[in-house]
Amino acid sequence: MTTCKKGDRIRLLAMPADQDPIPVGTRGTVTFVNNGIFPQIGVAWDNGRTLMLVPCDSFEVIQPAAEAAESDSPTLVTVTQAVLDGLTAARDSGMVNMLDLPAVAGFARQRGFHAAADWLNDRSNRDTYSLGIFRGFQAAE
Repeated sequence: MTTCKKGDRIRLLAMPADQDPIPVGTRGTVTFVNNGIFPQIGVAWDNGRTLMLVPCDSFEVIQPAAEAAESDSPTLVTVTQAVLDGLTAARDSGMVNMLDLPAVAGFARQRGFHAAADWLNDRSNRDTYSLGIFRGFQAAE
Protein backbone atom coordinates (compact mmCIF):
# COMPACT_ATOMS: atom_id res chain seq x y z
CA MET A 1 0.00 0.00 0.00
CA THR A 2 1.35 3.44 -0.91
CA THR A 3 2.45 5.42 2.11
CA CYS A 4 0.62 8.57 3.05
CA LYS A 5 -0.26 10.64 6.09
CA LYS A 6 -3.29 12.37 7.53
CA GLY A 7 -4.23 15.41 5.47
CA ASP A 8 -2.71 14.17 2.19
CA ARG A 9 -4.86 14.65 -0.90
CA ILE A 10 -5.08 11.44 -2.93
CA ARG A 11 -6.56 10.12 -6.19
CA LEU A 12 -7.98 6.59 -6.37
CA LEU A 13 -6.39 4.35 -8.99
CA ALA A 14 -8.17 1.04 -8.21
CA MET A 15 -10.52 -0.53 -5.64
CA PRO A 16 -10.80 -4.10 -6.94
CA ALA A 17 -12.31 -5.94 -3.97
CA ASP A 18 -15.21 -3.66 -3.03
CA GLN A 19 -18.74 -4.46 -4.23
CA ASP A 20 -19.64 -0.75 -4.32
CA PRO A 21 -16.29 0.90 -5.06
CA ILE A 22 -15.43 4.55 -5.15
CA PRO A 23 -15.08 5.53 -8.85
CA VAL A 24 -11.52 5.46 -10.18
CA GLY A 25 -10.10 8.98 -10.36
CA THR A 26 -12.07 10.25 -7.36
CA ARG A 27 -10.06 12.51 -5.08
CA GLY A 28 -10.18 12.65 -1.32
CA THR A 29 -8.44 13.69 1.87
CA VAL A 30 -6.76 11.15 4.18
CA THR A 31 -8.41 11.29 7.62
CA PHE A 32 -6.33 8.60 9.36
CA VAL A 33 -3.73 5.93 8.67
CA ASN A 34 -3.72 2.61 10.55
CA ASN A 35 -0.57 0.58 9.84
CA GLY A 36 -1.49 -2.20 12.28
CA ILE A 37 -2.28 -5.84 11.62
CA PHE A 38 -5.20 -4.85 9.37
CA PRO A 39 -3.91 -1.73 7.57
CA GLN A 40 -6.52 0.83 6.60
CA ILE A 41 -6.51 4.38 5.35
CA GLY A 42 -9.54 6.51 6.17
CA VAL A 43 -10.53 8.88 3.38
CA ALA A 44 -13.15 11.62 3.15
CA TRP A 45 -13.85 11.36 -0.57
CA ASP A 46 -14.83 14.50 -2.45
CA ASN A 47 -18.03 12.78 -3.62
CA GLY A 48 -19.25 12.59 -0.01
CA ARG A 49 -18.41 8.96 0.73
CA THR A 50 -16.05 7.87 3.50
CA LEU A 51 -15.00 4.38 2.41
CA MET A 52 -11.58 3.25 3.68
CA LEU A 53 -8.71 1.95 1.60
CA VAL A 54 -7.23 -1.49 2.27
CA PRO A 55 -3.98 -3.10 1.02
CA CYS A 56 -5.44 -4.34 -2.31
CA ASP A 57 -6.54 -0.80 -3.26
CA SER A 58 -4.22 1.59 -5.05
CA PHE A 59 -4.00 5.36 -5.07
CA GLU A 60 -1.54 8.16 -5.60
CA VAL A 61 -0.76 11.13 -3.39
CA ILE A 62 -1.51 14.23 -5.44
CA GLN A 63 -0.83 16.81 -2.73
CA PRO A 64 1.08 16.24 0.52
CA ALA A 65 -0.62 17.31 3.76
CA ALA A 66 1.38 20.52 4.30
CA GLU A 67 0.56 21.80 0.81
CA ALA A 68 -3.04 20.64 1.10
CA ALA A 69 -3.49 22.56 4.35
CA GLU A 70 -2.29 25.76 2.71
CA SER A 71 -4.24 25.59 -0.53
CA ASP A 72 -7.12 23.16 -0.15
CA SER A 73 -8.63 23.25 3.32
CA PRO A 74 -11.74 21.08 3.63
CA THR A 75 -15.00 22.76 2.85
CA LEU A 76 -17.38 22.76 5.78
CA VAL A 77 -20.77 21.15 5.23
CA THR A 78 -23.56 23.73 5.21
CA VAL A 79 -26.79 23.03 7.09
CA THR A 80 -29.56 25.22 8.45
CA GLN A 81 -28.99 26.97 11.77
CA ALA A 82 -31.67 24.78 13.39
CA VAL A 83 -29.88 21.60 12.27
CA LEU A 84 -26.51 22.97 13.40
CA ASP A 85 -27.96 23.82 16.82
CA GLY A 86 -29.13 20.23 17.28
CA LEU A 87 -25.84 18.73 16.11
CA THR A 88 -23.88 21.08 18.36
CA ALA A 89 -26.07 20.25 21.36
CA ALA A 90 -25.52 16.52 20.79
CA ARG A 91 -21.76 16.95 20.41
CA ASP A 92 -21.37 19.27 23.38
CA SER A 93 -23.43 17.01 25.66
CA GLY A 94 -20.89 14.20 25.39
CA MET A 95 -23.81 11.80 25.79
CA VAL A 96 -23.86 10.35 22.27
CA ASN A 97 -21.32 9.01 19.83
CA MET A 98 -21.54 11.38 16.86
CA LEU A 99 -20.82 8.46 14.51
CA ASP A 100 -24.03 6.77 15.72
CA LEU A 101 -26.51 8.67 13.54
CA PRO A 102 -29.69 7.10 15.05
CA ALA A 103 -28.47 7.97 18.56
CA VAL A 104 -27.75 11.57 17.52
CA ALA A 105 -31.21 11.82 15.91
CA GLY A 106 -32.84 10.40 19.05
CA PHE A 107 -30.94 12.80 21.28
CA ALA A 108 -31.93 15.74 19.08
CA ARG A 109 -35.60 14.73 19.15
CA GLN A 110 -35.59 14.22 22.94
CA ARG A 111 -34.02 17.65 23.49
CA GLY A 112 -36.49 19.43 21.21
CA PHE A 113 -34.23 19.88 18.18
CA HIS A 114 -36.89 18.53 15.81
CA ALA A 115 -35.40 20.09 12.65
CA ALA A 116 -32.09 18.35 13.36
CA ALA A 117 -33.80 15.03 14.10
CA ASP A 118 -35.86 15.24 10.91
CA TRP A 119 -32.76 16.12 8.87
CA LEU A 120 -30.79 13.23 10.38
CA ASN A 121 -33.62 10.76 9.78
CA ASP A 122 -33.89 11.76 6.11
CA ARG A 123 -31.88 9.03 4.35
CA SER A 124 -30.84 11.44 1.60
CA ASN A 125 -28.75 13.36 4.17
CA ARG A 126 -26.67 10.41 5.41
CA ASP A 127 -23.68 10.98 3.10
CA THR A 128 -23.80 14.70 3.87
CA TYR A 129 -23.81 13.97 7.60
CA SER A 130 -20.85 11.58 7.25
CA LEU A 131 -18.91 14.20 5.32
CA GLY A 132 -19.74 16.82 7.96
CA ILE A 133 -18.41 14.58 10.72
CA PHE A 134 -15.01 14.64 9.01
CA ARG A 135 -15.02 18.21 7.71
CA GLY A 136 -17.24 20.06 10.16
CA PHE A 137 -20.54 21.89 9.81
CA GLN A 138 -21.48 25.52 9.30
CA ALA A 139 -24.82 27.32 9.27
CA ALA A 140 -26.28 28.50 6.00
CA GLU A 141 -26.21 32.26 5.66
